[in-house]
Amino acid sequence: MDLFFVLSGFLITGILVDTLGDERYWSGFLVRRALRIFPLYFVVLAVFGLAGPALGLVDPWTFGRWGWWYWSYLGNWAYPARQVIPALSHLWSLAVEEQFYLVWPALVLVARGGRRARLGALAAALFAAGPALRAAIAASGWPVGTAYRVTPGRIDSLALGALLAVLLRSERGRAAVRRGWAWIAAAGAAAFLALGAPRGFDMHVRALEIWSHTFLALAAGGLLAGAVLLADTGRPLARLLEARPLVALGRYSYGLYVVHYLVHVGALRALRATPAGAALLATRAGYLAYAVAGALASLALAWTSWHVIERPFLGLKDRLAPRHAPASPAPAAPGLS
Repeated sequence: MDLFFVLSGFLITGILVDTLGDERYWSGFLVRRALRIFPLYFVVLAVFGLAGPALGLVDPWTFGRWGWWYWSYLGNWAYPARQVIPALSHLWSLAVEEQFYLVWPALVLVARGGRRARLGALAAALFAAGPALRAAIAASGWPVGTAYRVTPGRIDSLALGALLAVLLRSERGRAAVRRGWAWIAAAGAAAFLALGAPRGFDMHVRALEIWSHTFLALAAGGLLAGAVLLADTGRPLARLLEARPLVALGRYSYGLYVVHYLVHVGALRALRATPAGAALLATRAGYLAYAVAGALASLALAWTSWHVIERPFLGLKDRLAPRHAPASPAPAAPGLS
């Protein structure tokens, strides 16, 4: 998730900076984001609301009373409210994203103000604030794990991606990132290992809850910067990330994320309801077979989602919210652009 948020902050900030002069800066951004994420998300929620009770994944009373958290993209805040619907619990990260989409364009517009350095300073300050915000959340008395899920607790990952987007749009910043990306990635990974290994990588330990995501964001940010700088160079990292299976996985990644956990909880419930299924899950070979079958089923649903739901709506982007080509385009990711 730390890599996902860094990547999101990078791509979204790049799009916003590149379209600041567009007269439809605000509305165009929101329309394009809505066409990307809303159709599949709300289709899945509707299907879950209809089929979930019949499959035993939720009772109608619970979905009727707590479902509004998910319909309104506030599912991450259902954790401190103690109103989480377990089968939909993975949608918390999409709630963080949507809240970021609503607030960040205004901050970019105000902070950019003709000076890119001001936006970079804001992103750097928010990155530095991340551990303090998680410490405050962890001390608030909210359930353990809340700091991992609520938007202020993930601001450092998003802000680091934004900072990279700013730096890579200037020659001076690009040179600095080129010199330091490998060291940053290594330092972030080493700090996480040094912090986590003595504590068994228990993410509910207070020190890990507060600091681990900052270190993981640094590791992810360094890796992202290296991928951008080495693109089309033929270097090993570039060849790995440009491999066709990874590109295809990026295309279907959104659908895969939305459906995979529903496949998991639905299949587990169905198997555990029968003696044969329970016996299958009790063995390593049987559980491995279940995991492979679940992954293939999730990929099949994601492929279907891309062709039936996502791609048709993506085709409306340039009709409903065209944007000017940026002067210095940011690299795009198939699943997020």
